[in-house]
Amino acid sequence: MKLTEKQASILNILKEEFKGSAFAEDVLTKTEGLTIQSVRATLSSLATKELVSKSKEAYGDKMLTKYTVIAKAE
Repeated sequence: MKLTEKQASILNILKEEFKGSAFAEDVLTKTEGLTIQSVRATLSSLATKELVSKSKEAYGDKMLTKYTVIAKAE
């Protein structure tokens, strides 16, 4: 499966920096020059490729989407 440079980078950050599971807001802290909208869009595109799963979880006082690497993306 072909990934864009941004998709590969964010998938790698999710795997290496967050042990495979994190919120977009956390992933953003490990990137340079990206916006939260860009990180969310990239994570969503990875979900459509079935490389990450999405679930709603509490983040502070909000319910946000948490992204988790699916085993086949390892």
